[in-house]
Amino acid sequence: MRDRLPATLRYERSSATPSSSQLSPSEFDQIDSYFTPDRLGSFAGEPATKTDASVEGVDLECWYYGVAGARGAYQICFENGKLSTKARFGQ
Repeated sequence: MRDRLPATLRYERSSATPSSSQLSPSEFDQIDSYFTPDRLGSFAGEPATKTDASVEGVDLECWYYGVAGARGAYQICFENGKLSTKARFGQ
């Protein structure tokens, strides 16, 4: 399927080791609109999974971390390098 995606759409996925890919609720709360992908990487380390997509000039990058001490996942997304959304799943 991805072989047939139009040239204006790009998708990539990468993964890190689970031990370095969790955030506490207080760490997640500290992530604000001033975060960039570089700042998040310095603050939280490599995510468990990262996705990149580009659609018609919009670059989307989402980072996924586990929830320390609980079940679930955090999603932190950037649009053209700026924080656009953050969410917790599996509460």
